[in-house]
Amino acid sequence: MGYAPLNALKVFEAVFRHGTFYGAAEELNVTPSAISHQMRHLEDWLGTSLFDRRGKQLKFGSHAVSLAGALRLAFSDIDRACQEVRRKNKNQQLTVAVIPSVAICWLIPRLALFRELEPKIDLKIVYAIFGHEINFEDVDIAIIYAKDKPVIPKMEAVQFLSGSSTPVCSQSFIASHPDLDTPEAIARCNLLHDTDTTGWHDWLGEAYPAKNDQLADLVFGDFNLLRAAVLAGQGIALCPTAIIRDDLEAGRLEQLSDRTINGEYNYFVLRRTSPESAPVDIFFTWLTRMAAPV
Repeated sequence: MGYAPLNALKVFEAVFRHGTFYGAAEELNVTPSAISHQMRHLEDWLGTSLFDRRGKQLKFGSHAVSLAGALRLAFSDIDRACQEVRRKNKNQQLTVAVIPSVAICWLIPRLALFRELEPKIDLKIVYAIFGHEINFEDVDIAIIYAKDKPVIPKMEAVQFLSGSSTPVCSQSFIASHPDLDTPEAIARCNLLHDTDTTGWHDWLGEAYPAKNDQLADLVFGDFNLLRAAVLAGQGIALCPTAIIRDDLEAGRLEQLSDRTINGEYNYFVLRRTSPESAPVDIFFTWLTRMAAPV
């Protein structure tokens, strides 16, 4: 007798769900007469009738109900197995939310290294804006700036990079402002501020210059704007050394003091925890390894 007619069984399962030849025909994109032909073929192979016609509606017998239930389970198992094979052979995408400063100064310059190691893991990089809530249902990994270790359901958080900041400036600024070796000398220069003047007040203390009309404050609402200004030689900025490590190592910026301020804020990485988290674990492990002190 040979194998059961699989195509006819697929058609029958659609007929059973819709209750009509027309519904099955529309789903399978064939004509109702083609559905009827497949049903006759299946009934001939089984040696029994599966339904009675009552106008456009069909009445299914006990054999049909039993067969439809078995087919539903079988097709579900087949689909699940196929999806698993497809998933394993398809590039897996991770959504990574990163605050702009870390994304531009630290992560993006290192992404090529990760791509070389894991070419089958696709990455979608999106911004995580400081002070704005993140929809963690749509994020696999997040790098954020926070005072305390975040507690997010279904996410594991660890400290990633230090938020400690120190004065830095460009080589061109040093050339035109020699002897920047004391807080008082630094205080006499153009001070660049991130968000507000709090950082410099904390670092300089009593050496902070009194307000006068000769030296107006220059405040940037975004760290990347601040970094661009200090790279352009417009003054001295307090920057997290962990974030600008590449600038310091390349000589684009010069650290003027070992004295740091922290403000109790640090950078944390959060990863989704789930049974199927291999790509997340791979990227998380790579991140922490790259962030480790040399």
